[in-house]
Amino acid sequence: PSQGWLYEPPGESRGLVDWVHGGPTWHREDWVNPIVQFLAAAGFTVLDPNYRGSTGFGRGFREAIKHEGWGGREQDDIRAGIEALIAAGRARPGQIGVAGLSYGGYSSWVAITRFADLVDAAVPICGMYQLDVDFHATGMPHGRAYSIEMMGGTPEQVPERYFRASPANFIGNIKGRLLIVHGLADSNVSPENTRIACRDLTKAKIPYELLTFADEGHGIYKAGNREQLLARMESFF
Repeated sequence: PSQGWLYEPPGESRGLVDWVHGGPTWHREDWVNPIVQFLAAAGFTVLDPNYRGSTGFGRGFREAIKHEGWGGREQDDIRAGIEALIAAGRARPGQIGVAGLSYGGYSSWVAITRFADLVDAAVPICGMYQLDVDFHATGMPHGRAYSIEMMGGTPEQVPERYFRASPANFIGNIKGRLLIVHGLADSNVSPENTRIACRDLTKAKIPYELLTFADEGHGIYKAGNREQLLARMESFF
């Protein structure tokens, strides 16, 4: 089973934000995270999950993400965490948000497209939108090697895996609200992902909001930019 940390606000919750970590070979501990603390102080319940593929729980748990490749069982874990909170009365349908950076941004894309019946709003930050474009057509060899390892092959070798794992192929499912965030100097997850996403959403007449930062790379870290992002996230959710 997966594990996670739950942060609850003082007073009545304004809704749940599932803040998904990046990596995916990374994990959350009970340390202070400024975004989590901001959201909790702003009145939101925050779930900070460690899904299959996370480190810190043994090699088997970390390697389990490779069984189906990205967009597989780890996304089931993220959904299961939300459903468990609803069942426990700690979250309410109609007030469910997902956000995250990098792989957390990718998971936010997955949530708003694949879990459209459950997720009402998503904030993908520097997230992958179309996997073959991001890692196999933008000249980033580190990303290509990593995705080949995680997906069990190239897009040519396992096209069905890449198709299933690419949120770009499922935007027609979107029912909730979407705020796309990206640093335009990102050399890890290319901003081309966001450009293509905006093109596709506009063509499909699916509304979205966009927040970009010309002076940020893979993440939004400068003080003024972080302040703008947090204020926007609060008003959005």
